[in-house]
Amino acid sequence: EALVGYEVCIGEDDLPPAAPGEIYHFQLIGMKVVTITGEQIGAVEEMITTGSADICVVRGEDREYLIPLIADVVKTVDREGGRIVIDPMPGLLDS
Repeated sequence: EALVGYEVCIGEDDLPPAAPGEIYHFQLIGMKVVTITGEQIGAVEEMITTGSADICVVRGEDREYLIPLIADVVKTVDREGGRIVIDPMPGLLDS
């Protein structure tokens, strides 16, 4: 209870390994986001946690996109390559 409302930080080396198919939010920050057709969308700037899906806040050249981390949209997360490949549902990237 003494820590309610505070941000608690630990070293990356102290974290348990992510399970297969999982990734820590901080590992997504800075990753490039591209579509399955190769269109460059931008880079992940922050994460938003919601009740239904986590959201990547992606900053493009001239706008911001909110990309849900759901299987219907995210097709590949390439940790080594530093990129996320998405298949955007209709309207997701519209201005």
